[in-house]
Amino acid sequence: MSELLNENFHVEKTPLFDFHNQMNAKLVSFGGYYLPINYTPGIIAEHNHTRSSASIFDVSHMGQIEINGPFIMEAMEKILPISFSKILPGKIKYTQFLNNEGKIIDDLMIHRTHNENSVWLVVNAACKEKDINHLRENLNKNFNINIRDDLSLIALQGPKSELALLKLVPGIVGIEFMSSCWVSYKNYEILISRCGYTGEDGFEISVPNKHVISFTQKLLENSDVKLAGLGARDSLRLEAGLCLYGHDIDLKSSPIEAGLKWSICKDRINSADFIGGDFIKDEFRKGPSRVLIGLLPKGRAPAREGTLIYDSNDNLIGEVTSGGFSPTLSIPISMGYIKSSAIDQKEVYLDVRGKKIPSDKVNLPFVPHNYFKKVN
Repeated sequence: MSELLNENFHVEKTPLFDFHNQMNAKLVSFGGYYLPINYTPGIIAEHNHTRSSASIFDVSHMGQIEINGPFIMEAMEKILPISFSKILPGKIKYTQFLNNEGKIIDDLMIHRTHNENSVWLVVNAACKEKDINHLRENLNKNFNINIRDDLSLIALQGPKSELALLKLVPGIVGIEFMSSCWVSYKNYEILISRCGYTGEDGFEISVPNKHVISFTQKLLENSDVKLAGLGARDSLRLEAGLCLYGHDIDLKSSPIEAGLKWSICKDRINSADFIGGDFIKDEFRKGPSRVLIGLLPKGRAPAREGTLIYDSNDNLIGEVTSGGFSPTLSIPISMGYIKSSAIDQKEVYLDVRGKKIPSDKVNLPFVPHNYFKKVN
């Protein structure tokens, strides 16, 4: 899950903006905010450090939304294809806002809090306005929709993330993957969620704006922790086979096409009593007309977004949605949609600069996920 680039509106600064400048970050406009694409070490070094140790990413541009009101979970079930009765308090679920045609308005994380009258959402930056409008159109006025602009969000990602965070917040030891909890740190509260967008173990941490720089600096006192930017975040999520909104998923794609049917509760598909439910149920039964796949181009030239995909008979069968060079595998990798009728073809061809490059079709992810697994 991530953000759609759009340069047609005012660019905001996160509370870490001055800190990024002090740390010699290369700042770019992304999702309506100035954010670091990389620091002095560079994208590949930041990528590799995240895989081996722990990195901090500023993701404060993401929208944090708190919704309060009686029977909020029942109301949200009419909007989202999930079942709160199957989600324990303190757990997080990946899901999507869908339109009436079953296409993806945005993908998001939703927290079932310990308060039965409250839910917590994290949505993509460039989708915040349309997400809020979608919620207001489909929730009655008894619910309070609160955008938590008072909180920043940082992601601590990598296999040494827990050890680094435990030095600051010992109480989070063993917190399960896709779980969250509020904890006290010094004299304020922070929300710690064990999740992320890199395929590695890690956390997303909501911190009051006025404390986020000091909290980040405290994490950086650990020699295993370094800063990383959007460039590494994108290459990490691509290796992990995670969809990027505005590229791999958008208003033209459905969760079934994108290989996200695992995120929809089966009982909700059967009942189809959510926005877009009839279309999702029908597509689930018939199968999608296209599917998202992984691609390994042969050679060293990466096939990037917009590259056309052909079969062995030179028939156009799809298009690449994300692509680049994998620092972990040291080869080019891509994701894209192809027609379902071509799914059995082992090899396809990518039109890279006018030359048809053979490519193996593979299952996602490219690099196995390294999420935390609790030992019983």
